[in-house]
Amino acid sequence: MSYDLNFVRREPGQSWDEAFEEMAENASSGPLSAKCAAQWDRIFAEATTLLGSLDQIDDGDSRELVHEPTGIQLSFSDGDVTITVPHWHQGSAATKTKVDVYALADIVERETGLEGYDPQLDQPLSESRAVSAG
Repeated sequence: MSYDLNFVRREPGQSWDEAFEEMAENASSGPLSAKCAAQWDRIFAEATTLLGSLDQIDDGDSRELVHEPTGIQLSFSDGDVTITVPHWHQGSAATKTKVDVYALADIVERETGLEGYDPQLDQPLSESRAVSAG
């Protein structure tokens, strides 16, 4: 079992369901565009600064980073980004991992312009962060 965060481009007034539906309809396969490849390079560099040593998987159509100590994974393709973290963390390790996941989500949002969504809480990451900070 894992905890997932999803990212999508959402137009003003568009519901989350509509945005994810549109993303699924417009999903493209094939190599990353030059724009997305550049975004990935920046995300990976910042994620390495944040988390330390990362494994990178590149299948041409998508990229993935894996942080072995925490199990954090970030999957990235044109228009489809997901962060996944396993539920094995406890105590202070869980708190640190949560902080790292939200920091990684901030990087993704800043570099891609996509909005983060927490399907477990059924709310945008901006609201999850506010609840978490309060």
